[in-house]
Amino acid sequence: MIWPEFENNDNELIQSGQPFKEGIARMWIINYEMRKYHQERIKVGTKGYFLEGSMKTAGCEVIEIVDLVKNKVSDGNKMNHFIYPFSLIL
Repeated sequence: MIWPEFENNDNELIQSGQPFKEGIARMWIINYEMRKYHQERIKVGTKGYFLEGSMKTAGCEVIEIVDLVKNKVSDGNKMNHFIYPFSLIL
C-alpha cells in the first residue's frame, strides 16, 4: 500500500481538510515487505492513479524519487517515499 501526503503551495504538508484539485503529494510505501517490488517499478515518469476502494480519484505521474532505493531500516524508518504531481478526477 502507498499513502499520499498532500502539499500546499508552500510545499508544506496539508494537515487537515481537502487537498487541492492539482498539486504535489509525497507518496509513502508503508508496507516494508513491498519496498523491493516498488523499487523495481517506480521510476520518474511512471503514471498511476489514486484509488479510493476501486474508484480512481486522481491521475498522477512520478516527478522525483526521494529515497525509494535507500535502506533506512537501520535508523528505524521502514518507509520510503517518492513525489507525485496529481490532478483529481472529478
